[in-house]
Amino acid sequence: MSPRRFRPPALYTKAPFLQSLLDGMPESVKVIDPQFRVVYANGASLKNMETGLNDVRGRFCHQAFYGYKEKCFFCGMSRVFEMGQPQVSYCTLSLHGSNRDYEVSTFPLFDTNRKVQYAVEIVRDITPLSKGAPLPQSAGKISSRDKTFGLVFEQMAQWAEDDQPVLLQGEKGTGKKSFARALHQRSHRASGPFRVFHCVDNAKGECAEGLFGAEGAWAKAKGGTLYLDGICHLGEASQKMFAEKLSKPSPEDPRVVAATPLDVLSLVHQEILRLDFYNRFASRVLRLPALRDRKQDLPFLAQHFIETYRVLTGSPAEKLGPDALCQLMAYSWPGNIRELETQMERACLMAKGPQIERLDVELGAPGKAEKLDDLIHQTEKTYLVDLLAKNHGRLAETAQQAGLSLKTLQRKMKKYELKSEDFRHLS
Repeated sequence: MSPRRFRPPALYTKAPFLQSLLDGMPESVKVIDPQFRVVYANGASLKNMETGLNDVRGRFCHQAFYGYKEKCFFCGMSRVFEMGQPQVSYCTLSLHGSNRDYEVSTFPLFDTNRKVQYAVEIVRDITPLSKGAPLPQSAGKISSRDKTFGLVFEQMAQWAEDDQPVLLQGEKGTGKKSFARALHQRSHRASGPFRVFHCVDNAKGECAEGLFGAEGAWAKAKGGTLYLDGICHLGEASQKMFAEKLSKPSPEDPRVVAATPLDVLSLVHQEILRLDFYNRFASRVLRLPALRDRKQDLPFLAQHFIETYRVLTGSPAEKLGPDALCQLMAYSWPGNIRELETQMERACLMAKGPQIERLDVELGAPGKAEKLDDLIHQTEKTYLVDLLAKNHGRLAETAQQAGLSLKTLQRKMKKYELKSEDFRHLS
């Protein structure tokens, strides 16, 4: 249906008072149908577009207002239409050459049968309010409010504009595949296929047929993105063939995003990766930080998983209790985000009330014998985490309550890899 033939619902054509009320709001307000088409947009939405409502009505929201070919990376409308629940997300967008922080609230409008008929999106500029706690950023399934993770979103925004190969390095469970998919969704290849090829599943890493055969992954990913999982297992002959392919790119060739949990330069020095193969990725290498290095994200991500699994499991759990939160902050998370998600799913199943308690979370290998020194260190670390959380990272108050000097507290925090900024914005 063309935009000019698209007709708005009677709600707006027969309610001029409501329409004038929405037009008077300083926030951007849009009404979107289940196909993500614009039904209505108020004056604030159209202010910077130099166009009228009739020109955007019936067009896809992400194209009309944000210039994206696919859904916006911060979009929460799919969840609104699928689950009928309101969503709030945060993003940073460029406006007139400067970056602004926005809060994007999306909520459902139901018909008489309690079916979601439309979604309302309200975009609020919160740049003046965002100077304190870092705002969450999201792209696809990747979410973070840790400032050290900001580089990941910056690189994604830059690399989405070109077709250069990308190499991701990070421990298992850090979100390498999610990054690759989000990069694909934000690029001009979003309408093409996203194919995953597991290098470890192929005998001795020699997988020329599986990659470059007539029905291989390369052919199936044409016009899209090919994700190579575990390139450290790719054989020398396959690496050589890949290097030749990447040296003579064609517009129809897939963009390649490779990933490995091992240190890339060490793989080159050990001659596990060929130098000519590595050089094809050298300008686009990104290390995804482990969860223990982005502790500010722990409460944020845990709450995200709780909200997800309380719906899927019918759990009464709504949030983490203070003891459970301290337990999460003291743990090292060797399995990273994947382990956190599994733990929150289990906790939702175990929870008996609206608050997840310490006993609902089972961290580490059960029944594992530990030395006395290990137990003492773990108890001391948990105690410091608890005090830092209660004092929101304020060192003077924490040292006083612990009966320690400030220098001794800082020395112990360094020993246990605790950072005061990780506790400043805990609720």
